[in-house]
Amino acid sequence: MKLVVACCSERAIYQFAVMNTAVLIRGMKGVLIFSVVLMVGFSLYNPVIVMKKKLTFLSYFDEFVWRSKVPPAAINSRNLTTAEVLSGQPRAEPTPQPCHPNPAFNSLTSKLKPIYKDFMMYRHCRNFPLLRKASSCDREGTFLLLAIKSLAEHADRRASIRSTWGQERVVEGALVRRVFLLGLTERQIRSQAVQALVDHESKQYNDIIQWGFRESFFNVTLKETLFWQWFSQDCRAVKFVFKGDDDVFVNVENVVDFLKEHNPSRDLYVGDVFRNWYPSRAENSKYYIPLFLYGNKPYPPYAGGGGYLLSGMSILKLHKAAEFEELFPIDDAFVGICAQKANIEVIMHRGFRTYGNIPYDPCIYQGLMVVHRVMPNELWLIWSLLKINTKPCSHFTRVFVKP
Repeated sequence: MKLVVACCSERAIYQFAVMNTAVLIRGMKGVLIFSVVLMVGFSLYNPVIVMKKKLTFLSYFDEFVWRSKVPPAAINSRNLTTAEVLSGQPRAEPTPQPCHPNPAFNSLTSKLKPIYKDFMMYRHCRNFPLLRKASSCDREGTFLLLAIKSLAEHADRRASIRSTWGQERVVEGALVRRVFLLGLTERQIRSQAVQALVDHESKQYNDIIQWGFRESFFNVTLKETLFWQWFSQDCRAVKFVFKGDDDVFVNVENVVDFLKEHNPSRDLYVGDVFRNWYPSRAENSKYYIPLFLYGNKPYPPYAGGGGYLLSGMSILKLHKAAEFEELFPIDDAFVGICAQKANIEVIMHRGFRTYGNIPYDPCIYQGLMVVHRVMPNELWLIWSLLKINTKPCSHFTRVFVKP
């Protein structure tokens, strides 16, 4: 009996040892295979390929997640049910909920200037309160609305425009009115907030539209879309709009003469056109656009943002197209992107000079429509020269109003 028990015990011990050895061998094989895969992986690692895959993923994320079919403005300003998001039909009632930052792009903007991080975190925020509302569209029959982008601290520029080409008047039987477009700024003059200037001008001239967003170079596009929204709600009867900066000279007589040949119920988008322009990849440029914001392709044709003309019909179409388009840092390129989406052709006109120096020759300015980068003192000088000029102008110095 003892012999049998001993025999069985030795057999159990042997089987146990065999099983443990098999498990150990399988484990060693697993470690060996993992080590080989790891070494091969490191040998094949290519940071360029990895970065390309990362950009491909981000492009996919941007195209199919970030750019959803539901308008960004609608998502930001409303509480949506799952059915409404899937159907693309958001509810109409607004909610008082604040717009929260989106940190999804923080890793891509961590080494860029802070303005890029701010833009990407709040790019989806499209609805801001209207703090001051001008009366520029209260009257019927406005033929041309002068809509001028400005900053709160540029009171001198607004004053020079009001007293020169921006006067509200009737030109060749056409009513011309104006409005200045502003956001909020923290700038001060001698330790005093410049907002006091805006409050005073708004009461005196009633030509200020101001929204409750912070001014920045990249937020000019936001100002553009807010203007389109305001126009679509309050100014639908206006026939044409001049849209420009507060450092331009506009020959309103020539503009009116040009517009009288166009039907306001049809599309019109005309200015100094830029074609086949690519995004700047120079990181020290204020126009620098990272690859994740815009790929290696040219912008659609667009008119220089210093000044261009639109029909009221085109603004309504641009407003509709912008609802389904993510904001872009460069405002005039964004207008071109929306115009392409809305099938609006941009027309080149040599009377628009948005870059380059123009001599102070009254005969030249008499033939132009828009000149960019003109400071207040220069603007008054040009205006004075035009008013007192009595000499005949030859066709060699004139730039004809016709395109």
